[in-house]
Amino acid sequence: MDTGRGGSSGCKCSGRRRVEALPCLPGCGAPTIPGEVSSRACPYYGARWLLALVKGALHLVHAPVGCAYYGGSVRGKAYRMLSTALDEKEIIFGSEAKLARAIREAVRLFPEAGAIFVYGCCAAGLTGTDIDGICTAARRRTGRPVVPVGCAGFAGTSQGDGHAIAAAALVRFLVGRAPPDTAAPYDVNVLGEFNNGGDLGEIEDLLGRLGLRVRCAFTGKADITALAGAHHARLNLVHCRRTGGPLAEAMAKEYGIPHLPVNFFGLAATAASLRETAARFGRERMAEEIIRAATTEAAPVLESVRRHVTGLRVGLYFGASRVGMMAAAFRELGMDVVFAGAQFGLAEDYAAAGAHMTVGGRLKDDASQWQLEDFLLRERPDLFVGGTRERFLAHKYGVPFMVFPQKGKPYAGFNGFVNFARDIVKALRAPVWQFIPGRWAHVLGD
Repeated sequence: MDTGRGGSSGCKCSGRRRVEALPCLPGCGAPTIPGEVSSRACPYYGARWLLALVKGALHLVHAPVGCAYYGGSVRGKAYRMLSTALDEKEIIFGSEAKLARAIREAVRLFPEAGAIFVYGCCAAGLTGTDIDGICTAARRRTGRPVVPVGCAGFAGTSQGDGHAIAAAALVRFLVGRAPPDTAAPYDVNVLGEFNNGGDLGEIEDLLGRLGLRVRCAFTGKADITALAGAHHARLNLVHCRRTGGPLAEAMAKEYGIPHLPVNFFGLAATAASLRETAARFGRERMAEEIIRAATTEAAPVLESVRRHVTGLRVGLYFGASRVGMMAAAFRELGMDVVFAGAQFGLAEDYAAAGAHMTVGGRLKDDASQWQLEDFLLRERPDLFVGGTRERFLAHKYGVPFMVFPQKGKPYAGFNGFVNFARDIVKALRAPVWQFIPGRWAHVLGD
């Protein structure tokens, strides 16, 4: 058994049995050992990941200026970021007055802002700055939501904890501010969907064919107005357990909105999610018509792809919940998942991934660079899938690579799965691999 860091352990799954029955799930949520190079990031970055997409909001970071610089870009896109730029004087003598002035100045400079998120990072947390009290006073003074986001590094072990902190802030301060709305019997929210590559458009299209409207997507399609009325939705669809789970639980407790876990990656998973969603609204027949037409259209392309990729070995390493979803998608194409890991996954995520792994497959939480390097050198997978940083490591060892979450085109839904399948073939058949003698002959064939 591979021994993981921070008290976690790796996993070698014996066969394709349901992994819940196996005692080899990696430990989850343990702090990264200091000095290790990890891609987990911190709670502040996780909160930024969730809140950056909220349209019409300002983002004020109460921290040294480096934190604002670090969080200024999310998913490769730059967002407007304000900072109090704390220095030694405020750390020693207190920074409450500076924060209050910064909020007033932000409102003066950007009067159109519908809300202000105030991020309390490590320095503010260590010095005990009363961010909640300052934000409360600012709400009274400005008449608009000034939302405290307490996301100091010691508030959790990874950016996954920052997702939960941001979700709680949204439900407490922004959701539920709109008056009652009785004209939304077929409205749903999508939780944990960030619209990478246009995924949300595919999901909205499928739900629209069922006669359902996405009222708010947390946070791929979220503005102050949509968040204020999100509590009027009849159902919450949870597309990412790590991000959407806390939101769904909070909204169920506060507003009684039921929630349903869904997965729109893969033909079978999309069909199952459509059926389950349709059953909640009495639209089962419509769902079957949509599924029949879409699967018929996608079948020729997917059969062609399977001829090229069946039996090839793939390793996965990225966020959290979607490691299980993508393992199922690769298996649906006939590929063998030999490694699956996440930066901040939950036990349920690894259980879902393990259920679709091959004999001898390995599960790993919070892998370090040298552990990923060891996997690439020892196992020599035919394809590796991960974030932007892992791309350079894979290419260094001559392993074809796909970025996920993807950029440029959707992978969700029926059309997205066709895009996904074609991109796998493109990655495997790139001309550069012909310069690695003999290694990829089985991939570069006809």
